[in-house]
Amino acid sequence: MKKTILTTLLMLFVCLSAAAGDNTTRLQSGTLSPLKGKGGTIHVIMDFSRTRANRKPLEQYITEDYGSDMETFRRYEPEMLEWFCERWNDDIEEGPRVKNSDDAKFTLNIVIKTLQLGTKSGWAGSSISGYAEFYRTGEEEPFAKVEILKSIGTRMGSPIPGFPGLKQVFSDLAENLCDLIYHN
Repeated sequence: MKKTILTTLLMLFVCLSAAAGDNTTRLQSGTLSPLKGKGGTIHVIMDFSRTRANRKPLEQYITEDYGSDMETFRRYEPEMLEWFCERWNDDIEEGPRVKNSDDAKFTLNIVIKTLQLGTKSGWAGSSISGYAEFYRTGEEEPFAKVEILKSIGTRMGSPIPGFPGLKQVFSDLAENLCDLIYHN
């Protein structure tokens, strides 16, 4: 009987530890309390201007390593933003809803520092890392900065390569940021 209880408690601890480690975002500075339960709107910007992949600028990586072009990447950018915004609005509950206009109460600037599209063989998933800065409209200093650790686009635990995986990365990122707002 003691063995069964001990085994059950150990399994519960392992499951809870694994679940707690899924969020790939960490508050680096400031506070997220202005977003918690306040409502309002937030304008989201995705910044790929400083993105590197395989130690190369994004365009060079896309053409040389991935065998695609920046035109194709740019066509997927609105879908990445759309997936992020839909997931954010589904998960935020009482916080600011995405309204991509200049009159939003807050601005979220997502800076992607590194990006991978996985392999074309399908064995590795797309991923990003970087940081997210939260601003009040009209202010130049962020009130919170969140580090984005390596976020891999997955569906049911399986990594997704390519541009579809990158869309999933941003959907997962929205979920992680909302979770961080409520549990920080």
